[in-house]
Amino acid sequence: MNDIAPLIDHYLAEYARIERQLPGSDANKRARKAALKAFGEAGFPDTRQEDWKYTSLRPVEKRRFEISDEAGDVSEDALAPFLPADLDAYRIVIVDGHFSARLSMLDGLPKGVIVQSFAEYLESDAEATVQSEAIASQPGSLSDMNAAFATDGAYVHLAANAAADKPIHVITVSSGGHEERMAQVRHRYVIDASSQATVIEHYVGLGDKPYFTNIVTEAVMGQNAQLTRCRVQQESSRGYHVASFFAHQTRDSRVLNHGFDLGGRLARTDTHARLVDPNAEVHFYGVYVPTGRQHMDNHTCVDHDTEHSVSREIYKGVLADYGRGVFNGKILIRKDAQKTDSDLSCDALLLSDKAEVDAKPELEIYADDVVAAHGSTVGQLDEDAVFYLKSRGVEDDGARAILTYSFANALVQKVGLEPVERFVEAALMSKLPGGESYADLA
Repeated sequence: MNDIAPLIDHYLAEYARIERQLPGSDANKRARKAALKAFGEAGFPDTRQEDWKYTSLRPVEKRRFEISDEAGDVSEDALAPFLPADLDAYRIVIVDGHFSARLSMLDGLPKGVIVQSFAEYLESDAEATVQSEAIASQPGSLSDMNAAFATDGAYVHLAANAAADKPIHVITVSSGGHEERMAQVRHRYVIDASSQATVIEHYVGLGDKPYFTNIVTEAVMGQNAQLTRCRVQQESSRGYHVASFFAHQTRDSRVLNHGFDLGGRLARTDTHARLVDPNAEVHFYGVYVPTGRQHMDNHTCVDHDTEHSVSREIYKGVLADYGRGVFNGKILIRKDAQKTDSDLSCDALLLSDKAEVDAKPELEIYADDVVAAHGSTVGQLDEDAVFYLKSRGVEDDGARAILTYSFANALVQKVGLEPVERFVEAALMSKLPGGESYADLA
């Protein structure tokens, strides 16, 4: 405890400094203090904990990050490279943890669809809570840290039978304007009965200063509701990114979750879904591409707490240079979750003998009438296929980039939104050794 005391003291003092600025009612402030207490007692997770065995947050702990008092100065030109071409979408932009009306585009929302800043939601509704009551369990001290410090984010609410006629592009930007700043951002999507929405969650880092982004996203799914969520992480090379997603799914609801980790010095993403009523269905798809000395860690958990529920999970990692990847996927099938149908696979492609991946798919089954499977592979490129492309005039790096792109692209194409698919494909290709010369294939 003595080792972490100065660190915790810093964040307690930081909370005291910004407490009056935090949005929400007095009840919210009490909830924030309870979360702060839980964070203070637990501290940052460390490698002695099984879920953090392969990921050390020591680089984050060594710094003393502070909340930005306002959004940094980000121009439309600086944001432009992160806007997929031809994407017709509503846009809400959070800069350094604060809503930017200037960069957002929210005109013309259809009836029954609300998109606003999370701070505005907390201020406008006395009963609004910083943590969703439907998702009571949000494991991890950094979720508590977020609940205490959350300054802003996106709040999306679809009334029953509503539909968002265009995707909602939620962009979280670190401006890089100051040294050692942190953004504590919370997004909440409430999709009521028989409603549907597509949300693109985009994380962007500018500048060359170190920063820390801690995200919590909640999805509360009504009966027969559908959410397609696409998360694109493009933090800068000095960025530390920790994100958690929690979905609560009722009868006949469907969540399609796509994640692409491309940036950041260190990125950790926890993706959770709890299926509580029959015929709920969840799909998790993910691609992570650590190059240089990047470290990317994905943990997933699907909790089947009902009969007749379905989950599908596919993750693919591409690792080059000294890149380090971690994947831990858990499927929990509880005692009364009969007729569950679940499948999990994770595959990794190593492009360097210095790259490393730790993969651990898990099944925990307490019901006896289920279909459940999991698998994991780690390999290298097929040298015969590389030779084939080289014999047709493609340089060695280009041949490897093309084959690697083909390995990952099957998951990119599952997004079902062509402008986003093209954007992710180009970003993926540009990360691969030799890929820039063949980016027009994407």
